[in-house]
Amino acid sequence: MHLTKFFLILIFSFTMLTAQDKLLTMEDAILGSRTHLKIETVSALQWLGETDNFCYVDSLDGSYGLISSEAESPKKEMLLSLDSLNHVLKSQGNSELNRFPSIKWMGNGTFRFSKKNTIYTYRISTARLSMINQIDEKAQNQDIHKKTLRTAFVKDNNLFIAYKKNQTVQITHDSEPGISNGNNTVHRNEFGIYKGTFWSPEGNYLAYYHLDRRMVSEFPLVDLNTRPAKVRKIRYPMTGMTSEQVQIAVYDLNTSSTVYLQTGQPADQYLPHVTWSPDEKYIYVVHLNRDQNHLRLVQYDVASGLPVKTLFEEKNPHWVEPEHGPIFIPGQADRFLWFSKRDGFNQLFLYNTNGKLIRKVTKTNWDVTALLSFDKNGKYAFISGASIDGMERHIYRVKLRSGKMEKLTTAPGIHRAVFSKSGTYFIDRYSSHTIPRRIDIIKTGSGKTRTLLKAANPLAKYDLGEIRFLKLKNKNGTKLNARIILPIHFDASKKYPVVVYLYGGPHGQMISDSWISGWRLWFQYMAEHGYIVFTLDNRGTNNRGLAFEQAVHRQLGTLEVEDQMVGIDYLKSLSYVDTTRIGIHGWSYGGFMTISMMTRNPGVFKAGVAGGPVIDWRYYEVMYGERYMDTPQSNYKGYETAGLFNYVDNLDGSLLIIHGAVDPTVVWQNSLLYLRKAIDAGKQLDYFVYPGDEHNMRGKDRLHLYQKITDYFKLHL
Repeated sequence: MHLTKFFLILIFSFTMLTAQDKLLTMEDAILGSRTHLKIETVSALQWLGETDNFCYVDSLDGSYGLISSEAESPKKEMLLSLDSLNHVLKSQGNSELNRFPSIKWMGNGTFRFSKKNTIYTYRISTARLSMINQIDEKAQNQDIHKKTLRTAFVKDNNLFIAYKKNQTVQITHDSEPGISNGNNTVHRNEFGIYKGTFWSPEGNYLAYYHLDRRMVSEFPLVDLNTRPAKVRKIRYPMTGMTSEQVQIAVYDLNTSSTVYLQTGQPADQYLPHVTWSPDEKYIYVVHLNRDQNHLRLVQYDVASGLPVKTLFEEKNPHWVEPEHGPIFIPGQADRFLWFSKRDGFNQLFLYNTNGKLIRKVTKTNWDVTALLSFDKNGKYAFISGASIDGMERHIYRVKLRSGKMEKLTTAPGIHRAVFSKSGTYFIDRYSSHTIPRRIDIIKTGSGKTRTLLKAANPLAKYDLGEIRFLKLKNKNGTKLNARIILPIHFDASKKYPVVVYLYGGPHGQMISDSWISGWRLWFQYMAEHGYIVFTLDNRGTNNRGLAFEQAVHRQLGTLEVEDQMVGIDYLKSLSYVDTTRIGIHGWSYGGFMTISMMTRNPGVFKAGVAGGPVIDWRYYEVMYGERYMDTPQSNYKGYETAGLFNYVDNLDGSLLIIHGAVDPTVVWQNSLLYLRKAIDAGKQLDYFVYPGDEHNMRGKDRLHLYQKITDYFKLHL
């Protein structure tokens, strides 16, 4: 009896030990976050129309569908089951849905959803399903007006409006290659651009980008899937070369007429933001010169297309990067908020439509990262902001009249919030490096909290490396955020090889107090295989204020390398680091940094893997490249210093370069020319190409990619 009990305890103990010592496979690390290592969440969580109730999709009492609940009550109600929705769909001759659709509330009791190319509305109280609109099957860039449900879309580079089923109007008729309308990739998606069409508030007008790339140089991409292979050409404006030209057109749905805004010269200026006035009489357009150091906000008359006035201008000796247009305050058609870094940090300023600055609303020594919402009376704005060191994100309420600010979140980490229409409550999605996900409903005034979810740690049974955050000072005394992941079963008396992972470029913050997930679980995979993994954010990355970002202007790769070497010096100071086995890896800007680090500091790195690297900024695109480097003509020395061709002779150690053969972001020419230069210099390096892949490898190709990278470090470190 006692012996049996002893063996049961022994078996249980062994099982528990085995479970806690589980190791990540490569497939776990790269693809697992979408499958069995996915972090638990509350699906489709959102506020229910304009109420303070919320809804989400889940199972309740044996039924699956849309569930609602009050902010402060645990009571749940099944609003609409999937079976009930499918019953109505089927009764009207439609096919059934396999899962509950993504919905958008039009009112408190009616939502819309799309099924293939058809738009429906459903009213909860009457169980009424209405087919509202039907879109061409080849439609791209669909933009649905939230009130009328008329849908703008692009087909064959022309713009159409689907008014309702069987009533679609083509509003542009361009057929020449290089011209497109309603294009989402205007200015190559820089400046926060993500769409090419802009509905007016009531849906009487549609503004859109008319993009002319005929004057832009073509770049060849080779399609290997034909016999013989075929060339597909893209328009790719390289720094210092001819750029695209953009116009803004306004289509009047009532008169079926189009007016072009008279935005003037030069033709290659940037027009990054298009904002309607609440009364539909005016459009506000951000003008940015090609040098990207002079911004104007201009008001246009919709009827004539003529400029009414310039509200204000902003200049900066380095660059101005407008990522938002004016944001009108609810119920105040003559006042709007404006984001600007003019005082050193990203802040909010209150203007009227005459261009008069009323006041600076936020006065912080940290960056406001987003304007989330307003309260129902327009008295408060809700924002998110970075901590002073950039490591955290918190939620705040700001009084527009006085600028008085109240911090609404306290737990360290990254908070993302969605406010109810009234502003009385907000959904707080929160994580940190120790908390995978927590979702709370919080009352704005009192902070009263109802927890919806505390997600279990999907890695709880895995043996992981310890994560430590560091702050290292560069030679100017600036603190740099860094992270070190130690090998499992770490023993400080041993020596370990290091893999430095870096990005280092603008908008490329890598270090924050957040949960490591997605392909970044590869860091832990490497820790399980005996490697230290180190990452540092150098000057030039974001969320640390303007001076920190702009320090790299006209000299990409110089201060970044200097700061990264602070991290290397720190690693070398550690008794448990094998300084003869330091590797480095990065992608895109990180690929540029990988080769920069290896060739501007020869002898430091035993091995490196550079993915999709920029080699010479002369071969990168205008909008991004010229913001940070100006043109090659005006900054010859800067381009020469940054260009990696000039350091090939310094290559020391094993280098693997990887590139997607049809990369439209960092074109293949970059690494091919570097390979040619290395051959001419008698330098050996390794090279691997992914045929048919673009700037990033996805799915099984990404799994293959990180096995390739891992094998390279195992071989050479």
